Amino acid sequence: MSTRRFLLHLIGGFLFTGSLLPALAQPVQLQLVSENLPPLNYEENGVAQGYTVEVVHALMKQAGLNTPIQFFPWARAYQQALNQPNTLIFSIVRNPEREDLFEWIGPVSPRLIYVYKLKSRSDIVVRSLADCSRYRIGAVREMASTKAFVRDAAVPEAQMELAPSVESNFRKFLMGRADLIISQDWSAAFMMKALERSPDELEPVLLLEQNAQYYLALNKQSDPALLLKLRQAFDKVQQSGQMEKLRNKYMR
Repeated sequence: MSTRRFLLHLIGGFLFTGSLLPALAQPVQLQLVSENLPPLNYEENGVAQGYTVEVVHALMKQAGLNTPIQFFPWARAYQQALNQPNTLIFSIVRNPEREDLFEWIGPVSPRLIYVYKLKSRSDIVVRSLADCSRYRIGAVREMASTKAFVRDAAVPEAQMELAPSVESNFRKFLMGRADLIISQDWSAAFMMKALERSPDELEPVLLLEQNAQYYLALNKQSDPALLLKLRQAFDKVQQSGQMEKLRNKYMR
């Protein structure tokens, strides 16, 4: 090869490599998905709000990221986080069925799940899971609490009044389309107030869960460097005392 051809070949190689650098240097694009689950995470007038939303905002700031939160019905948000790399979902229950499906960051919040009825419904008597099978039960589709209830109570699917969101679940319940409703305690109180009803109208008849906690969860096929950055940022937010202040703000 002549000196001239060699130089042209070398220059061409540099140009080709240089053309790839912008694509290779592009940062990983994180996606944040959530659902309306007040007071943890919800959207009001197009603005993301809630306890976990504020935790995530602090996490993004600590990690040097600026990522908007997208709100979807729970089933859609869950499927996106399950199938799309570099997608973070919250607030999500960490349980044995999901353990190997995600990379977990947290915990961010405790969780108490009850079966409720309206106090005015004196005709409804529930002392055990077995009693629930006599009634129509409102629950949110694809939620961990819904799946656990169906599994443990052995309630026929036809008796479940499934909804895409917590709000629609409560609306249907208050319209009389369900006799019982499955909900977190603080979420139940929040939704009753939001729908201009009193939380005192509700009566918890059965405690379903008290040991699980809510987490942030990252798609299993995500960039390992992104996972490390998020975990380190979460640790710093937790150590700063911000989470305890937010708990006091939203849950007491």
